[in-house]
Amino acid sequence: MPRPLHSLTRAEIAEICARHFGCEVSAGGFMAGEIAVNVAVEPADGAGRLVLKGEYPNPAMMPEHADWVCRVQQRAHAAGLPVAGQRPAVEPFAPPGGESSGVLALVDIDGELAMFRLQEYLPGSVAAGRDSYPDYPAQVGRLAARLADALAAAAPEPAPVLHPWAFETTGANVAFACDRIRTLEAAGRVPADYGAALSADVALARRAALAFERRVRPRLPELPRQVVHQDVNDFNLLVADGRITGLIDFGDCRSAPRLAEAAIAGSYTMLGRADPRAAFAAFAAAYQEAAEHPLAPAEARLIELSALARLCLNACTWTARALTAGHGDPQAEYGRARMRRTWPVVRAVAAAVLAEAEAA
Repeated sequence: MPRPLHSLTRAEIAEICARHFGCEVSAGGFMAGEIAVNVAVEPADGAGRLVLKGEYPNPAMMPEHADWVCRVQQRAHAAGLPVAGQRPAVEPFAPPGGESSGVLALVDIDGELAMFRLQEYLPGSVAAGRDSYPDYPAQVGRLAARLADALAAAAPEPAPVLHPWAFETTGANVAFACDRIRTLEAAGRVPADYGAALSADVALARRAALAFERRVRPRLPELPRQVVHQDVNDFNLLVADGRITGLIDFGDCRSAPRLAEAAIAGSYTMLGRADPRAAFAAFAAAYQEAAEHPLAPAEARLIELSALARLCLNACTWTARALTAGHGDPQAEYGRARMRRTWPVVRAVAAAVLAEAEAA
């Protein structure tokens, strides 16, 4: 079994930065991250804090794909978006027959190769759970529009990537998560404090999934496609002093319908808002105004139903993960926190959004 990267010592972290990125640093502490490890480091040259990111290859993130992700991030950074710049590697990974980002290093960790990159530290705090401010949805709309424009000409990934958060399969993935929750309910594995509303919530999510499958998915082949970040949510946005200061985590980026960027980013602007649909409308208006290539009418007609389906995917996926996590597993409480933020919004907007979709 590969050695956990969280077990790297400060000296080992400093050696990775020096040997593989030519940067003398003093290592700080580990930062939050779902998959990759993130370590704050201070460069000796005083150029500003950096973050060392590392993870082992896996079927969804092999070195060729990881290097492509680095190139997508470079493109977004070059466009002036609040995205971290990346330090060049001394001996960067070179994809067979392809262009290299120049920033990804493969490092031997006790006989197993791990992927590392060194990038700028972005200021701010994660937007999720923070006191929101009135124009936050509009700020996200403008950011998402600039991001879509910046990635419009990006080269596609080396090989197709599908995962549980892929936009095109949102409906099917919601239905699968609903089935998992129903199975856990039947097995008596749903604690009483989840509330009697869960069964009704799951039924509502299944309706949204069916509506996505009937009204959105058949139209996707006709819509513009491009590379998208595909995960602009309030856990991947940093804020400070009333403005967005950073966009992180390009790990889910892939080629998809352009609509995906707007629908996904817009869905999360509804969380924690007194009037979720008004927040989404503010997001959509700002997106269209800021975009060099705004959504076409065919895309705009599908955006709110797509956003609802994404919220259902978020709620169902994290509910299922919380229910299947072992007792005391941090993922259980993290999953519960994610679903507690999402289900109330699904309840608040689903009836109206589904009724409008069915009447269209």
